Amino acid sequence: MRAFWDDCGRGVAGDDAQDVDLEGARRLWSDLSGVRGNFLGLIDGEGRTIQFCFTDDVPDDREDARALAIVLADIPDVGRGGSYAAQVRVGDVHRLIERAFGQGADHRRFAELAFAPW
Repeated sequence: MRAFWDDCGRGVAGDDAQDVDLEGARRLWSDLSGVRGNFLGLIDGEGRTIQFCFTDDVPDDREDARALAIVLADIPDVGRGGSYAAQVRVGDVHRLIERAFGQGADHRRFAELAFAPW
């Protein structure tokens, strides 16, 4: 897989995505600041992308954010003009990353995601 991300204006653009293994992708997500708009994207060997974007900030007084449903998991489908997406908990993202590494960023492998046009 290749990864791109933005962490408060620092990161790697999608066109410059870097090779990453599963542990590297998990580390990128864990190190990402829990700030609205920060994201991690993964591109599989077929050119499909899955993205995880914070839709809200993790509150400063929150020690454990795993239960907060403040991440949009998104698999864009340019051909259909929309995305397969769902709001997920911070704690779900590692499992979804693992699934993407094991099965690719194929929306059919992510039943929790629903299609919505752009």
